[in-house]
Amino acid sequence: MNAFGLLLATMLATAGCSPSAEYDTQVMLPGEGWKERTAAVFRFHNQDSITPCRLWLQIRHEGDYPYRNLHAICLVTGPAGDSSVWNSDIPLTDSEGRWIGQSALGDLYTVVVPVQDRLVLRRKGIYTFRVMQNMRLSPLPSVVEVGWKIARVESTD
Repeated sequence: MNAFGLLLATMLATAGCSPSAEYDTQVMLPGEGWKERTAAVFRFHNQDSITPCRLWLQIRHEGDYPYRNLHAICLVTGPAGDSSVWNSDIPLTDSEGRWIGQSALGDLYTVVVPVQDRLVLRRKGIYTFRVMQNMRLSPLPSVVEVGWKIARVESTD
């Protein structure tokens, strides 16, 4: 199995049997497109500083999205001001160019991608999650919503 097939299988397996989310929310993006360095901002009130979390990034896009993937910059800022940043390359099509997201709304596709596994949010309080598109086109058309899903990792995982 090639690297893309392994990533796709992992994404589908993880999304399909993920535990119930402690946090699951999306924000609508402007109709004129997602501008570079314009962050979709989310706030999560963490009450558990011990149990690791799994984080998923959720992307909803239209069928006329012009690329096969989406590059995103993810920034998490903790209650004390400490930050972590990482880049995510989110595949949106399979190797044949077909959209891999679920489509229950006509020409809209939703992809849920694991981006962090076993992340410990070491302080109680408000964490701010920011997602920015990092593509060569700004504004980026046809991305409708961006979201985060956070679930605690069970001790048996």
